Parts: sequence; structure tokens; C-alpha cells
Amino acid sequence: MPTLPALRLPTLTDPGTLLIGTARIDRTGRVHERAVLRALGWEPGRRLELDTIHGLIVITPDPAGRHSVDHRGAITLPAAARRMCGVELGPPLTLAAAVRQQVLVVHPAATVAALLAAHYRDLIDPDDR
Repeated sequence: MPTLPALRLPTLTDPGTLLIGTARIDRTGRVHERAVLRALGWEPGRRLELDTIHGLIVITPDPAGRHSVDHRGAITLPAAARRMCGVELGPPLTLAAAVRQQVLVVHPAATVAALLAAHYRDLIDPDDR
């Protein structure tokens, strides 16, 4: 069986090319965020590959992918990936789409909160690094 290439985080030279959305995960693990999926051009039936990297869920289109956009335009995040990345019911997820690179990164709420806290800390006391 051939080895699949490892999914990677997008490389961005311009943060303005990153489309951001938020969504809550439902009790079955589905995430609905139509604007982001529409921008990516991912219609129902689109096959996807999913991996976890550094506590994030990374999704890319792949004709042989094991996952897909369902008939309602949602992506189901597998329970194992949710556990590995600390994705829980309740807090909203942040979805970051690198449209040109066709990569969607799912950020758990705790990750976004930690990034913002560090950013605020740097703004308040930039010499305390």
C-alpha cells in the first residue's frame, strides 16, 4: 500500500489571505461553516483527508480521502482527532482556511485563547519575553 503524504500547515506570506470562521461542533462531531467551505469550493461529496498536527486538525481535499463533506455541507471530525486536539462541545472552534493552498485548519478554543493571551502579554509588556 502506498504511503500517503503527510498533511502540512499552510505557508502564508500574507496573513490577509487566510479566511477565518467560527463554528460549534455538534454532539455527533459535525462542524458547519458554510462561508469557509464555500470559499474553499468544497461542495457536498468532496472527499477529504484529515490529520492532526501540533494539536490542530488539518483538512485537505483528496480524491481518495477517507472523509467527505456531507449532504448538509458539514465535515465530521472523528472522535479520535477531537480527543487528540482537545476539541470539546460548547466552545466555538476557529477555522482558518488557506484558500489558494486548499487547507483548512481547525483550532480548538483553548489554543486560540492561549495565542491571544500570549499576544496580549506581548502588547502590554513587550520587554518581558
